[in-house]
Amino acid sequence: MKRYLIILLVLFYSCIDSDNEIYYSYKDVIIKRIDVAGETSFYYMNKESGSTSRIWAEYSGINDGFSGYLKFCDDGKVILFHGDGYYQSENVDTTKFIYKKILSYQTPKLGTSVYYISLSTKYEKERNANTGTKVIATYKKRK
Repeated sequence: MKRYLIILLVLFYSCIDSDNEIYYSYKDVIIKRIDVAGETSFYYMNKESGSTSRIWAEYSGINDGFSGYLKFCDDGKVILFHGDGYYQSENVDTTKFIYKKILSYQTPKLGTSVYYISLSTKYEKERNANTGTKVIATYKKRK
């Protein structure tokens, strides 16, 4: 019985989509996303800045996670709209990178400069397909 429990736990944790590195780029602005167990961090980057601005979501449990939207503005500012998840920030230049909680009826329309984000990268890719977005997302597994 103990052996079966260990096998089930290994299978469960292998299905969790963690240890990802994702880059969302639009014009000259890049948001770098790092997924590690229980936490996802977003870093604002452009040609002039490094990645000191950080907004992160923490989660735990089988039914937990996060979702939201990245909206890239023409002035280089990025707004991370979120509904699900517990978000925090540090060293954020609010003239360039902010996060706002939204309700379900306030979700921005997916399009040219808006990209849906989710803990499940598979669902994220499906949700953004055929939306006309110009945001380029590059998905990599972290080593």
